[in-house]
Amino acid sequence: MRDPIVGMQLANFRVEHLLGQGGMASVYFGQDVKLHRPVAIKVLDKRYKNHPAYAARFVNEARMMAKWHHENIIQIYYSDDDQGFPYYVMEYVNGQDLAEILNLYQEEGKLMPITEVLRIGNAVANALDYAHRHGVVHRDVKPPNILISNDGRVLLGDFGMALEVRDGSQGNIFGSPHYISPEQARRSADASAQSDIYSLGVILYEVLTGSLPFNGDDPTEIALQHISQLPPPPRSINPDISPTVEAVILKALQKDPRERYQSGAKLISALEDAFKASGSTKKTTLPPLPVGVPTIRRSDLSIEQISKRPAPKKAEAQPKANVRLPATVHAKPARRRSGWFILLLLLLLLGAGGYYFYSTGINPLSLLPIPTLTISLPSSPEAVQATETSTNLPVVAEEASPSPTVLPTETSIPQTPTVEATPTVEPSPTVQAEPTVKYPDGNHYTLFYNETSFFILNRSYARRSISGFVFERLSSEDGTPMEDVFQAYQWETRSVDYLPRNFCANITIFGDQDPPYLNPSGCSAGITSTIQPRFDRPGNILFWTPKEGSSQFRVLWLGEEVARCDIDQTFCDIFIP
Repeated sequence: MRDPIVGMQLANFRVEHLLGQGGMASVYFGQDVKLHRPVAIKVLDKRYKNHPAYAARFVNEARMMAKWHHENIIQIYYSDDDQGFPYYVMEYVNGQDLAEILNLYQEEGKLMPITEVLRIGNAVANALDYAHRHGVVHRDVKPPNILISNDGRVLLGDFGMALEVRDGSQGNIFGSPHYISPEQARRSADASAQSDIYSLGVILYEVLTGSLPFNGDDPTEIALQHISQLPPPPRSINPDISPTVEAVILKALQKDPRERYQSGAKLISALEDAFKASGSTKKTTLPPLPVGVPTIRRSDLSIEQISKRPAPKKAEAQPKANVRLPATVHAKPARRRSGWFILLLLLLLLGAGGYYFYSTGINPLSLLPIPTLTISLPSSPEAVQATETSTNLPVVAEEASPSPTVLPTETSIPQTPTVEATPTVEPSPTVQAEPTVKYPDGNHYTLFYNETSFFILNRSYARRSISGFVFERLSSEDGTPMEDVFQAYQWETRSVDYLPRNFCANITIFGDQDPPYLNPSGCSAGITSTIQPRFDRPGNILFWTPKEGSSQFRVLWLGEEVARCDIDQTFCDIFIP
């Protein structure tokens, strides 16, 4: 179903296509028909049309930013609500956000050059100081909200969660948990200018070490870490960082706002002085490194250079083993082990085990479990499918029944292969065994869905084109695809066509009702793209919603089926090569 806003004329601005969707608004690409320039148009989501508080905050963002003129803050051109919904028009930034840039360096296996770190840090600090002088706290400073244009400008955007100090707060916790300050995590009304300085400190920590100071799967757990735990010393992750640089970063991350730098300018000035004091080639005497601490390499490519590099081949898209990966690494430094150390340990264990079996005369093969081949036969031999599995994997036997049957294997060790089959029926010799998870060691994605929303979350480091996915509803009667199909290339509305780690794309069904909409916590790292059919005419793309005669949908990757998902489960993990 066509988005009703696309094609509309809003004052002097023509809406052309959707760019993305954030927490409470959608952003469209448009054209100023009088001045002949591209623009971005931010429209309040229909879900909030009956919520005056959200609408008021949305209008407040446009009102306060329209007065501003700063080289590092996105400029607002126009705002109105004469079409029955609030919207405002701002400059269109042709480029990428910092999260996407960090992914490019991660694919190279290196960290951002120091000169670029200081350039971005200085721009964001200047923007924050300007907002703070106007009595506004951003409250959501994070890499996706820092835009780098193709002409090299660095701009801070998305003041939608901003707090005007004189207006107070409703007490809700806003912002990404990875970058939130301790006082904001406790109570949103306590956010101050130093809260934004803390968030900038987290970003500097990330780009200098390649790791976040606090990470985890649960947003509440991450927020509690910001409140109660000290960050790992940056030098424990990247030994090339000097003690003076480390001291600057840790001061920006103090729990007490009064002990942090009181402005962005003071933070960046201290950081620049620390780098000058240490020198770009000066080596300091360091204690012996723990076993397994990787060598940190910093890229020689500027942001402009790395942004122009072609997408890596699939085989090169895996993360490098010798670098801490930006924004996504959860393991703490003390737990790391180098590949050589692990290999040596395995060789020692194998040698000891071999000596034990040799001295005792025990045949080690007798201790191994024998794989069990389970065959469930339908009424006709042609429909037979066999699935070979280990003792830890379930067996899926696909029959001519309405839906696949899951047969768990026994955990005991059988002495001979077990075949469950009618003696008079011979299994077809051409049957090929299909594993339950086709690529169990592949790149991990998670699907979340209910009657109104569908999300796909990338949990891997790999760079894969999102257009490679196809989702098809399956018939319960014979397991064949039905007419409800979604081709994922329809998500390609942004400047890149891949889904970075911890980013989501989604389909949201908007209508005049107010049903429960999904908002997966793992999707907080980026803007989501949106397909917006209406309830009355959803078309034939709703493959995941409850429907008579269908209980599953399947996922195809480059034309190959990689997963089948139960509609009533509301989530599904998939793995692709």
